[in-house]
Amino acid sequence: MEFIAHKQIGSGKEKVLVMHHWMGDSTSYDSMLPYLNTDDYTYLFVDLRGYGHSKEMRGIYSIEEASADAIKLINSLAWNKFHLIGHSMSGMIVQKIAVDNPSRVKSVIAITPVPACGSPGPKEMMDFFESAALNDDGAAMECVNTLTSNRYTKAFAMKMVLDNRQWSTSEARLGYMKMFFYTDFSEKVKGLLTPILVLIGEHDFEGSEAFMRNTFLEWYPNARLECCKASGHYPMIETPIALVAKIENFLSDNSSESAQ
Repeated sequence: MEFIAHKQIGSGKEKVLVMHHWMGDSTSYDSMLPYLNTDDYTYLFVDLRGYGHSKEMRGIYSIEEASADAIKLINSLAWNKFHLIGHSMSGMIVQKIAVDNPSRVKSVIAITPVPACGSPGPKEMMDFFESAALNDDGAAMECVNTLTSNRYTKAFAMKMVLDNRQWSTSEARLGYMKMFFYTDFSEKVKGLLTPILVLIGEHDFEGSEAFMRNTFLEWYPNARLECCKASGHYPMIETPIALVAKIENFLSDNSSESAQ
Protein backbone atom coordinates (compact mmCIF):
# COMPACT_ATOMS: atom_id res chain seq x y z
CA MET A 1 0.00 0.00 0.00
CA GLU A 2 1.41 3.36 -1.04
CA PHE A 3 1.24 6.27 1.38
CA ILE A 4 1.93 9.95 0.89
CA ALA A 5 5.37 10.95 2.18
CA HIS A 6 5.56 12.11 5.77
CA LYS A 7 7.91 12.93 8.61
CA GLN A 8 7.15 12.69 12.32
CA ILE A 9 8.33 15.24 14.85
CA GLY A 10 7.79 14.52 18.55
CA SER A 11 6.32 11.66 20.55
CA GLY A 12 3.48 13.18 22.57
CA LYS A 13 0.04 11.74 23.22
CA GLU A 14 -1.74 14.39 21.19
CA LYS A 15 -1.53 13.61 17.47
CA VAL A 16 -1.41 16.42 14.90
CA LEU A 17 -1.48 16.07 11.11
CA VAL A 18 0.02 19.05 9.26
CA MET A 19 -0.60 19.82 5.57
CA HIS A 20 1.12 22.38 3.33
CA HIS A 21 0.18 25.13 0.86
CA TRP A 22 0.12 25.40 -2.93
CA MET A 23 3.48 27.12 -3.33
CA GLY A 24 5.43 24.74 -1.09
CA ASP A 25 5.78 21.26 0.36
CA SER A 26 6.11 20.15 3.99
CA THR A 27 9.51 21.86 4.29
CA SER A 28 7.66 25.20 4.35
CA TYR A 29 7.19 24.47 8.07
CA ASP A 30 10.89 23.88 8.77
CA SER A 31 11.42 27.25 10.48
CA MET A 32 8.88 26.20 13.13
CA LEU A 33 10.39 22.86 14.02
CA PRO A 34 12.86 23.99 16.73
CA TYR A 35 10.02 25.59 18.71
CA LEU A 36 7.50 22.73 18.78
CA ASN A 37 6.49 21.01 22.02
CA THR A 38 7.61 17.49 21.14
CA ASP A 39 6.83 16.05 24.59
CA ASP A 40 3.08 16.63 24.50
CA TYR A 41 2.49 16.47 20.74
CA THR A 42 3.31 14.19 17.84
CA TYR A 43 3.36 16.21 14.63
CA LEU A 44 3.07 14.47 11.27
CA PHE A 45 4.09 16.67 8.33
CA VAL A 46 2.90 15.29 5.00
CA ASP A 47 3.60 15.93 1.33
CA LEU A 48 0.55 15.88 -0.93
CA ARG A 49 0.65 13.98 -4.22
CA GLY A 50 2.95 15.72 -6.66
CA TYR A 51 4.84 17.60 -3.91
CA GLY A 52 8.01 17.05 -1.89
CA HIS A 53 8.84 13.40 -1.35
CA SER A 54 5.44 12.50 -2.84
CA LYS A 55 6.41 14.25 -6.07
CA GLU A 56 6.33 11.04 -8.09
CA MET A 57 2.83 10.12 -6.88
CA ARG A 58 0.35 11.15 -9.54
CA GLY A 59 -3.36 11.55 -8.98
CA ILE A 60 -6.46 13.50 -9.86
CA TYR A 61 -5.67 16.14 -7.20
CA SER A 62 -9.21 16.36 -5.85
CA ILE A 63 -10.40 17.20 -2.34
CA GLU A 64 -11.67 13.63 -1.98
CA GLU A 65 -8.34 12.11 -2.98
CA ALA A 66 -6.30 14.37 -0.70
CA SER A 67 -8.60 13.66 2.23
CA ALA A 68 -8.53 9.91 1.57
CA ASP A 69 -4.72 9.91 1.36
CA ALA A 70 -4.50 11.60 4.76
CA ILE A 71 -6.97 9.24 6.42
CA LYS A 72 -5.22 6.19 4.95
CA LEU A 73 -1.95 7.36 6.48
CA ILE A 74 -3.56 8.17 9.82
CA ASN A 75 -5.22 4.76 9.96
CA SER A 76 -1.93 3.04 9.21
CA LEU A 77 -0.51 4.71 12.32
CA ALA A 78 -3.52 3.61 14.40
CA TRP A 79 -4.43 7.15 15.40
CA ASN A 80 -7.94 7.18 16.80
CA LYS A 81 -8.43 10.88 17.49
CA PHE A 82 -6.27 13.66 16.15
CA HIS A 83 -5.92 17.36 15.37
CA LEU A 84 -5.52 18.89 11.91
CA ILE A 85 -3.49 21.83 10.64
CA GLY A 86 -3.87 23.05 7.07
CA HIS A 87 -2.41 26.06 5.29
CA SER A 88 -4.06 27.92 2.42
CA MET A 89 -5.27 25.24 -0.04
CA SER A 90 -4.86 22.49 2.58
CA GLY A 91 -6.95 24.64 4.90
CA MET A 92 -9.74 23.46 2.61
CA ILE A 93 -8.60 19.83 2.77
CA VAL A 94 -8.63 19.70 6.58
CA GLN A 95 -12.25 20.90 6.56
CA LYS A 96 -13.12 17.98 4.31
CA ILE A 97 -11.36 15.52 6.63
CA ALA A 98 -13.15 17.02 9.63
CA VAL A 99 -16.64 16.93 8.17
CA ASP A 100 -16.15 13.33 7.01
CA ASN A 101 -14.70 12.20 10.37
CA PRO A 102 -16.40 14.35 13.03
CA SER A 103 -15.97 11.84 15.86
CA ARG A 104 -12.22 11.55 15.30
CA VAL A 105 -11.09 15.13 14.66
CA LYS A 106 -10.49 16.93 17.96
CA SER A 107 -9.72 20.34 16.49
CA VAL A 108 -8.76 22.11 13.27
CA ILE A 109 -6.30 24.95 12.75
CA ALA A 110 -6.79 26.62 9.37
CA ILE A 111 -3.94 28.99 8.50
CA THR A 112 -4.82 31.67 5.91
CA PRO A 113 -7.20 29.05 4.48
CA VAL A 114 -9.40 28.53 1.47
CA PRO A 115 -13.01 28.07 2.68
CA ALA A 116 -15.09 25.02 1.84
CA CYS A 117 -16.83 27.03 -0.91
CA GLY A 118 -13.60 27.51 -2.85
CA SER A 119 -12.53 30.86 -4.22
CA PRO A 120 -13.40 31.15 -7.92
CA GLY A 121 -12.76 34.40 -9.73
CA PRO A 122 -12.98 36.07 -13.13
CA LYS A 123 -11.38 34.42 -16.16
CA GLU A 124 -8.40 36.76 -16.22
CA MET A 125 -7.57 35.82 -12.63
CA MET A 126 -7.90 32.12 -13.39
CA ASP A 127 -5.66 32.51 -16.45
CA PHE A 128 -3.08 34.33 -14.34
CA PHE A 129 -3.02 31.58 -11.70
CA GLU A 130 -2.82 28.91 -14.38
CA SER A 131 0.24 30.57 -15.90
CA ALA A 132 1.78 30.80 -12.43
CA ALA A 133 1.07 27.11 -11.88
CA LEU A 134 2.66 26.03 -15.14
CA ASN A 135 5.78 27.93 -16.19
CA ASP A 136 5.46 31.68 -15.66
CA ASP A 137 7.87 32.34 -12.80
CA GLY A 138 7.14 36.07 -12.94
CA ALA A 139 3.44 35.45 -12.34
CA ALA A 140 4.25 33.05 -9.50
CA MET A 141 6.51 35.65 -7.88
CA GLU A 142 3.75 38.22 -8.22
CA CYS A 143 1.42 35.84 -6.36
CA VAL A 144 3.91 35.57 -3.48
CA ASN A 145 4.43 39.33 -3.36
CA THR A 146 0.70 40.10 -3.43
CA LEU A 147 0.04 37.68 -0.58
CA THR A 148 2.71 39.34 1.56
CA SER A 149 1.79 42.96 0.69
CA ASN A 150 5.00 43.47 -1.31
CA ARG A 151 7.02 43.84 1.89
CA TYR A 152 9.95 41.57 1.12
CA THR A 153 12.90 41.32 -1.21
CA LYS A 154 12.93 39.93 -4.72
CA ALA A 155 15.12 37.11 -3.41
CA PHE A 156 12.34 35.98 -1.04
CA ALA A 157 9.78 35.59 -3.83
CA MET A 158 12.35 34.02 -6.12
CA LYS A 159 13.31 31.41 -3.50
CA MET A 160 9.66 30.55 -2.91
CA VAL A 161 9.11 30.01 -6.62
CA LEU A 162 12.34 28.11 -7.28
CA ASP A 163 11.66 25.77 -4.35
CA ASN A 164 8.13 25.28 -5.63
CA ARG A 165 9.35 24.38 -9.10
CA GLN A 166 11.92 21.96 -7.71
CA TRP A 167 9.59 20.21 -5.27
CA SER A 168 6.34 19.93 -7.19
CA THR A 169 5.07 19.00 -10.63
CA SER A 170 3.21 21.34 -12.95
CA GLU A 171 0.47 18.71 -13.23
CA ALA A 172 -0.07 18.75 -9.47
CA ARG A 173 0.06 22.54 -9.22
CA LEU A 174 -2.58 22.91 -11.91
CA GLY A 175 -4.72 20.12 -10.45
CA TYR A 176 -4.75 21.54 -6.93
CA MET A 177 -5.35 25.04 -8.29
CA LYS A 178 -8.56 23.79 -9.89
CA MET A 179 -9.42 22.05 -6.62
CA PHE A 180 -9.19 25.11 -4.41
CA PHE A 181 -10.90 27.42 -6.90
CA TYR A 182 -13.79 25.22 -8.00
CA THR A 183 -14.54 22.78 -5.15
CA ASP A 184 -17.59 23.63 -3.06
CA PHE A 185 -18.74 21.43 -0.18
CA SER A 186 -19.84 24.30 2.03
CA GLU A 187 -23.39 23.01 2.47
CA LYS A 188 -21.99 19.87 4.12
CA VAL A 189 -19.88 21.68 6.69
CA LYS A 190 -22.47 24.11 8.03
CA GLY A 191 -23.10 23.43 11.70
CA LEU A 192 -20.02 21.21 12.22
CA LEU A 193 -19.20 21.47 15.93
CA THR A 194 -15.47 20.76 15.68
CA PRO A 195 -13.43 23.56 17.31
CA ILE A 196 -11.72 25.53 14.55
CA LEU A 197 -9.07 28.23 14.82
CA VAL A 198 -8.88 30.40 11.70
CA LEU A 199 -5.64 32.36 11.41
CA ILE A 200 -5.33 35.30 9.05
CA GLY A 201 -2.20 37.28 8.25
CA GLU A 202 -2.11 40.97 9.07
CA HIS A 203 -0.53 41.60 5.67
CA ASP A 204 -2.37 38.97 3.61
CA PHE A 205 -4.56 39.97 0.66
CA GLU A 206 -7.04 42.78 1.16
CA GLY A 207 -10.41 41.50 2.28
CA SER A 208 -9.15 38.23 3.77
CA GLU A 209 -10.68 38.96 7.20
CA ALA A 210 -14.12 39.68 5.74
CA PHE A 211 -13.87 36.54 3.61
CA MET A 212 -13.16 34.42 6.70
CA ARG A 213 -15.95 36.04 8.73
CA ASN A 214 -18.47 35.46 5.95
CA THR A 215 -17.53 31.79 5.58
CA PHE A 216 -15.86 30.05 8.51
CA LEU A 217 -17.45 32.12 11.25
CA GLU A 218 -20.88 31.82 9.65
CA TRP A 219 -20.69 28.06 9.12
CA TYR A 220 -18.89 26.70 12.18
CA PRO A 221 -20.43 27.33 15.61
CA ASN A 222 -17.10 26.74 17.37
CA ALA A 223 -14.83 28.71 15.05
CA ARG A 224 -12.74 31.62 16.21
CA LEU A 225 -10.63 34.07 14.26
CA GLU A 226 -7.18 35.35 15.21
CA CYS A 227 -4.67 37.53 13.39
CA CYS A 228 -1.01 36.70 12.89
CA LYS A 229 0.60 40.07 13.44
CA ALA A 230 3.50 41.11 11.19
CA SER A 231 2.76 38.25 8.80
CA GLY A 232 1.26 37.89 5.36
CA HIS A 233 0.00 34.64 3.86
CA TYR A 234 2.91 32.51 5.10
CA PRO A 235 3.22 32.87 8.90
CA MET A 236 5.16 29.59 9.24
CA ILE A 237 7.92 31.29 7.21
CA GLU A 238 7.39 34.92 8.23
CA THR A 239 6.68 34.62 11.98
CA PRO A 240 7.31 30.97 12.96
CA ILE A 241 7.72 31.36 16.74
CA ALA A 242 4.52 33.38 17.08
CA LEU A 243 2.64 30.86 14.94
CA VAL A 244 3.78 27.93 17.09
CA ALA A 245 2.49 29.77 20.18
CA LYS A 246 -0.95 30.25 18.63
CA ILE A 247 -1.07 26.64 17.43
CA GLU A 248 -0.07 25.07 20.72
CA ASN A 249 -2.31 27.32 22.82
CA PHE A 250 -5.27 26.12 20.75
CA LEU A 251 -4.16 22.49 20.78
CA SER A 252 -3.84 22.65 24.56
CA ASP A 253 -7.36 24.01 24.88
CA ASN A 254 -8.68 21.08 22.85
CA SER A 255 -6.55 18.23 24.15
CA SER A 256 -7.30 15.52 26.70
CA GLU A 257 -5.58 12.62 28.32
CA SER A 258 -7.86 10.27 26.39
CA ALA A 259 -6.25 11.04 23.01
CA GLN A 260 -5.11 7.92 21.18
